[in-house]
Amino acid sequence: MKPQSWEDALAELHAAVGSLLVGEHKPYQQLWSRAPDITMMGAYGGLYTGYEAVCAAIIRAAANYQGWQPDYREEPIAATNDGMLGYVILRERVTNINDSTVRSRRVTLLFRREEVQWRIFHHHSDPLHQVV
Repeated sequence: MKPQSWEDALAELHAAVGSLLVGEHKPYQQLWSRAPDITMMGAYGGLYTGYEAVCAAIIRAAANYQGWQPDYREEPIAATNDGMLGYVILRERVTNINDSTVRSRRVTLLFRREEVQWRIFHHHSDPLHQVV
């Protein structure tokens, strides 16, 4: 199997986030490492360690978007890799077209190469509040 490029991994991430924002959790879950050291500190709070706990958190997050018609915008801050480790830092804004609910967050994702695929091993996001 051909190694996944960094660019393809980022495209897959973007598509999986799109799925998550309409309540579909599986594409995002599939991007994660199955190693026991993975962690998530999501925008809804909590710290989750291990694949099962992270998957449960992703399912709960996806449920928050059931019925949404999302308008998703992201502002990349930084993204790079050294062939074995990589990271993505961005601001995201999701607006529900149905009722104008807006969620703005800052997001950091850490990736590592596992065999031929890039896999997420850490996610941290929290609400983005403007400082006045």
